[in-house]
Amino acid sequence: MSGRITVWGASQLLMSYFTQTTEPPPYFYLALIRTIAPTPYMSGSELDEPDNTDYARIEIANDLAHWVNDSAPQEVANLVPAQFVTAVSDWGQINYWALCNAPMDGYNLVVGNLESPVFVEAGDQVVIEESDLSVTLGPFFLAEEE
Repeated sequence: MSGRITVWGASQLLMSYFTQTTEPPPYFYLALIRTIAPTPYMSGSELDEPDNTDYARIEIANDLAHWVNDSAPQEVANLVPAQFVTAVSDWGQINYWALCNAPMDGYNLVVGNLESPVFVEAGDQVVIEESDLSVTLGPFFLAEEE
């Protein structure tokens, strides 16, 4: 489930790396998204998340205990399964995900598709297993034709 950086996420990355005017976030908030695909230009308030009272984004720390970069220089993946609460009501079809900067609304840093969409019914618990949530940069260039 590799995600792509949004416009806001790219801005945050550049501002924290080059000007150091922005600190990397200490936490990310993982959102589940139903049927409207997130774009790199959407804010967190525009996501098609379940509107049930028993649904909430989950917090994932931004540290070495939760993220690893051991397969490629431009990819990071989750080290710990991301577990949502057990649904008390039906959340519906979940097709996408987003890493946000806030538990509600806010901005999306990264958005992606679920490899296998799920229909969440009462009694189900969505779990994103270790290494199933990744963020990839690139490709950065195309090979020149000879």
